[in-house]
Amino acid sequence: MSEPARAIQRFVVKIGSSVLTDRAGRLLPERLERLIGQVAACLQERRQVLIVSSGAIACGMAKLGLAHRPTSLAQLQACAAIGQGELMHVYTRLFSQHHILTAQVLLTQEDLSDQARFRNAKQTLLTLLHRRVVPVINENDTVAVEEITFGDNDRLAALVTVAADAQLLVILSDVEGFLQDGKPLERVETVSQEHRLASRRGNRQTTKGGMASKLDAARIVGHSGIPMVIANGMRDGVLTDLLAGKPVGTLFVPPRDRLTSRKWWIAFALREPKGALTVDEGAALALIERGKSLLASGIRDVVGRFEAGAFVAVRDASGTELARGVSNFSSSELLRVRGMRSAEAAQALGHATPQEVIHRDRMVLARELYG
Repeated sequence: MSEPARAIQRFVVKIGSSVLTDRAGRLLPERLERLIGQVAACLQERRQVLIVSSGAIACGMAKLGLAHRPTSLAQLQACAAIGQGELMHVYTRLFSQHHILTAQVLLTQEDLSDQARFRNAKQTLLTLLHRRVVPVINENDTVAVEEITFGDNDRLAALVTVAADAQLLVILSDVEGFLQDGKPLERVETVSQEHRLASRRGNRQTTKGGMASKLDAARIVGHSGIPMVIANGMRDGVLTDLLAGKPVGTLFVPPRDRLTSRKWWIAFALREPKGALTVDEGAALALIERGKSLLASGIRDVVGRFEAGAFVAVRDASGTELARGVSNFSSSELLRVRGMRSAEAAQALGHATPQEVIHRDRMVLARELYG
């Protein structure tokens, strides 16, 4: 990253299970100790560091003698409950050797998809940093269910990076960076479809993410103007070298065309659409080519049940996703007014209604996210 790296005062480092544990899921304290020594060195330079740590489920699996990651939610949550305490104990002990305080922060997707809770989480993290405390952040796996899970800690790390107003996200894994033809790229200017196709999911039984989730993390922070680096967490001095400006791993450069804060929220802070709207060819063209809002007259089908204000997908007749946005109507209302003009829709529902089903300012086109 050269000179810009020296100016970074606040950054997030995500440490993956493949760095923290062996293939059986056993924690590797010596490796973690070396990383914490580097974090301590960063703090001595008056930098602020947040850690997003994987490894809780892996530690729990090892304690229970499980060779393969469980598939049932209850088993996963039991592993997390057992492993999280052990993982945090190791962090606290190792940081205390450098006279550094730590704080455990457990989050769910719901915490960062609700704007009030997002602000509360942000203030907590900033207060800890102001107090020179290192937040150690993980997903609250013991209570999370599918609807409120981040999916993986790469996504969690990206959202935390934005929430904490950090200047850089560093993802430490067991690879040298993003590989192309077996060699790590030094820079990625734009995450393309070719990059996504080239990504391959890891086969370790104790891990959940993969390169695809890291590319998603790059998009999340990139659209907030924040760079990301993927590097090998087992490399000696990986963090200190990176922050000294030495070439380490793969740098993902933020795109020039970024989303507004409102559209970023819709694209990334919200998790999965509650439903889907199928639109006709005219509406699809109006959305994509002319940047128009979605009206009831262009809707042909409604999938799922949701209330007004829900996050929904917009698809064409072939099922291709065109956009995502916040619906001003419930699914039951849309089933009654689809294909109607705005005045007809208001008459059919018996009350005044917004002209737009999804306003263009509350909609993100697929091309804005993926190029």
